[in-house]
Amino acid sequence: MPPRLPVLSWRYFLGRKNSALPCVLDHCHVLPTTSGRAAIALALRLAGCTPGARVLVPTYHCPTMVAPAVALGAEPVFYPIDAVGEAAFDALPLEVIRSCRAMIVPHYFGIPRDMSRVRAFCDAEGIVLIEDCAHAFFGTAAGRPVGGWGDYAIASMTKFFPVGEGGCLIGRSADVEGVKLGTRSVQAGLRILADALEMASAHGRLPGLNTLLAGVFRAKRMARGGDAPASISAPPVARTLDQAIQAAQRDFAQGALPFRRLTRVAHLLVGMGSKERIVRQRQKNYRWLAGRLSGMRGAYPLMPECPSSAAPYVFPLWVKKPDEVYQLVRRSGIPVFRWDDRWPDTPRLDGDAGDLWARHVFQIGCHQDLTPEDLEWMAKTLEELIDNQDQA
Repeated sequence: MPPRLPVLSWRYFLGRKNSALPCVLDHCHVLPTTSGRAAIALALRLAGCTPGARVLVPTYHCPTMVAPAVALGAEPVFYPIDAVGEAAFDALPLEVIRSCRAMIVPHYFGIPRDMSRVRAFCDAEGIVLIEDCAHAFFGTAAGRPVGGWGDYAIASMTKFFPVGEGGCLIGRSADVEGVKLGTRSVQAGLRILADALEMASAHGRLPGLNTLLAGVFRAKRMARGGDAPASISAPPVARTLDQAIQAAQRDFAQGALPFRRLTRVAHLLVGMGSKERIVRQRQKNYRWLAGRLSGMRGAYPLMPECPSSAAPYVFPLWVKKPDEVYQLVRRSGIPVFRWDDRWPDTPRLDGDAGDLWARHVFQIGCHQDLTPEDLEWMAKTLEELIDNQDQA
């Protein structure tokens, strides 16, 4: 079964540590965090989003984009996106826009977007722009590196590197470096390393150590009851708004994990990897999927081109009959997800593509640790499951 996220391997350490494509870590003012959502919470704090503040967020989102704002007592104000995923903030009344303190704008799927229009809009209205680079650790748009458009930017390491935690907060000024974060134990770092090694051995990516590591982790699981690590998470359970708010407040309570330091182990692992290989392989895999899946009857590539200025996070596939096949695709073992589990009170807005994308867009893995055999199996399985359903 293909790995759902990047996996530690010997190849991870081979190649140039730096990439010709700009990386968010290249910026001057970078604060490592435990996750991308932790970085959002910290950015909102620095932006002055105190209880009662309003924050503009897109209708097409993962709930982890909204949860930090709600946990801090802010009110999310949802803006629509257009057919190509651009922020359609003009659709909102001007008095609503001017009541907002901050705006979160993502680079969907890791394809960097020209944010000059939204940058000018935020400047004109006195809104703090938080650039969401959770999908775009590398890249440029309109000649500017990702992370360089916002007053603050956030990114996620776990989507691009074989680590179980990690994100970062990027700032235009040194204020991000003054943020005080809680300490972490040595045991936390060892768990991160152990998890990375266990996943690597499960996928056979460390020749010479695989057998030894597999035996060690098998013994560990047996000592804990014999449970094997789950490879596919359970489908999300629908939550009420109150339940979502309570969960967010627990997750972002004072002293909780989002407000603690990134483990040194995770930080070291990220620094040791070949960024050149990450960029090259993701571009290659995305382009292969775009060509291979372009002839499907029941689906088509939402964005068939992968520019050289991008290191994509996922490959977006538009599926014509999504509800009939999504769980079948998930259960097959293909690394896939969609954002149908949005924040509970996300509205349906006229002319908004966000609601359609949430159902129809399957985000297919294209990370650097998928082999050619993985990709071919994924493509054949998608054709069988989706095109067969389309014929039914």
